Amino acid sequence: MVLASLMLAGTLASGGLAVPVQSSMPQACFVYGEVFWSPVQTTAMLSSNCRIHIERQERLIIMKGQNRTIRFQIPEEPGMHEFIYRWGQPTAHFDDELVQVASIIGGGL
Repeated sequence: MVLASLMLAGTLASGGLAVPVQSSMPQACFVYGEVFWSPVQTTAMLSSNCRIHIERQERLIIMKGQNRTIRFQIPEEPGMHEFIYRWGQPTAHFDDELVQVASIIGGGL
């Protein structure tokens, strides 16, 4: 549900309707998508609406922005999981579960 709301907001902001926005208001950066975990396979299909490089190393999701690198550990619950992270926050959503940032390199939260 949260992912659908986020995608709708992105659709509205990207052209469907003209939405007045104050020019000094910074755009919120999100990383969103799906993560699949099982004891034999892990995949992550993630995107962002900002310039954030996203990669996965085993059970870690690594996001690199201009001033910091943030890492999350994928929970060990098997199956497909919705992932949503707002850049700069101390937690991400895996489905309805909040997961704490595993590490931050540069420019703390």
